Amino acid sequence: MSKNQNDGSLKQLWLGIGIALGIYLLGVILLIASSTLTLPYMLFAGIALIVFPIVSFSMGKKRLGQGALIGLGLNILLFSACAGILIANLGG
Repeated sequence: MSKNQNDGSLKQLWLGIGIALGIYLLGVILLIASSTLTLPYMLFAGIALIVFPIVSFSMGKKRLGQGALIGLGLNILLFSACAGILIANLGG
């Protein structure tokens, strides 16, 4: 076995990124469907995005944890950009 297979494959890295971005897309769908679900979703998403990499690393899935951390970073950037656009539009 090669060293890459021992540490995990790139499939696990992309899976971690995909799951994290899936959590973000779920929020977009919930926001379109019902704005009353926004606050519970934000609480769930925040907890899930922090717990997911911790659980991945503790289970020994290094690449999945790395993908989850990359996805967490992308989610932070997306949430910040969307919040910035909303705040800028409020000013008129």
